[in-house]
Amino acid sequence: MPAHLLPISRRKFLTGSAATMAALGQTKLLGDESKPNPDSWALLSDTHLLSANSIGRHYAGNKAAMDKRATAVAENFNRAARQVSALREKPAGLILNGDCVHVGGKEEHALLASKFALLDTIPIHVTMGNHDHRDDFANAFRERTRRGDRVLLENRHVSVLKSRHANLVLLDSLTMKNPDRPVKGPGILGKKQLEWLESVLDSASDKPAIVVFHHNIDPSDEYQKRSDRKDLVVESAGPFKGLVGGLEDSDQFLELLRTKPHVKAVVTGHMHQFRIFKWRKVYFVSLPSVGYTFDAKEPVGWIRMQLKDGGAGMELQTLDTKHPRHQHRANLNWS
Repeated sequence: MPAHLLPISRRKFLTGSAATMAALGQTKLLGDESKPNPDSWALLSDTHLLSANSIGRHYAGNKAAMDKRATAVAENFNRAARQVSALREKPAGLILNGDCVHVGGKEEHALLASKFALLDTIPIHVTMGNHDHRDDFANAFRERTRRGDRVLLENRHVSVLKSRHANLVLLDSLTMKNPDRPVKGPGILGKKQLEWLESVLDSASDKPAIVVFHHNIDPSDEYQKRSDRKDLVVESAGPFKGLVGGLEDSDQFLELLRTKPHVKAVVTGHMHQFRIFKWRKVYFVSLPSVGYTFDAKEPVGWIRMQLKDGGAGMELQTLDTKHPRHQHRANLNWS
């Protein structure tokens, strides 16, 4: 099912339109009284909200350190929410690209709901990361999601967001082998989801497409050897450790993109590192983490994406506004 959280002020209006939109399997970008910028998007990832209950159950031997992390990630979410809310122009929507919570369960999703309340006037769209849990998320936000949304792909949270300059296709790379706790590692799209993606891309090939999912691409060595070189657009602040531990079916996904030249960008999280490279005319954007970083040189923050005719602008918003990379801009030109 799609994972969209509607602003309170728009719920009643959208309920009346739900049947029509659900039949299309798409989320229309509908304006409200504040007239958000339809081309502007806030891209967040890896918030990793952590509850006291999770620390008690899973991190009892490291309680002090995890208590400290729980406080930090909660405050980081608050700071990111304040920055998004303070934008001169409200974005058309916010995408949280996976690892919303750290362990899962009722308490962490209740915490996530309290944080989303800070952004209650902005439509929020969520993908699933390797720390998330589809059923827990669906149960926690059942009242805030659009009634009548039909399931687009069984057991996956997928959706299509349509805008005038590009279509955003949100995928689900979460691998669940244990029903009580997600796999903390690599992800997979799977054959059915790749087939669904192909059908969606074929049905809207007249407009650029941006594909969004949590895990970074992780192509095999053999695949990379027989492919074109990658052109670096934005280097990470800390040392780049390579594309490992990401999407297990990256080769199949990348082969699909070869036949879909209107796919112009792929946006992922998981690496806690802001980095952009261009490979075979497709931009691969790795989002920074809101929760915490793996390297002290990396900033915590999010990306403000501005879509335009023929491309997109990416602006890094660091939570520490004195960070040297704050408001670093990259222009992605489709070709």
